[in-house]
Amino acid sequence: MDHKFINLDYLNEMSGGDRNMILEMINIYITEVPGYVSRMEEYLESGNVEALGKLAHKAKASASIMGANKLAKDLRELEQLAKDGKKVNLYGDYVKRIAEQFNFSIEELKKVSATI
Repeated sequence: MDHKFINLDYLNEMSGGDRNMILEMINIYITEVPGYVSRMEEYLESGNVEALGKLAHKAKASASIMGANKLAKDLRELEQLAKDGKKVNLYGDYVKRIAEQFNFSIEELKKVSATI
């Protein structure tokens, strides 16, 4: 099955192909990600750049495990921009793009989990 936003090769390798572990990791991602997005939006609105950068770092790990490479790249860029306090005017675009990618990756993961 081809996916546009995820690639589960790393997760399969890391889990040794253990279907239960794969499902558990997918379910954790599906459950936790909406909280990441809402907190990013809150931090953006309140101007808490430091917290935004730290959360981007944390979320990047989740995206990487699911093979959401474009998402992980955007999170890495946002993390670095926030850490450096640069290009603050771009943060909103990053958060919007990240939220969209998280939503698309969740939809793909739901389809995958239904077939495991």
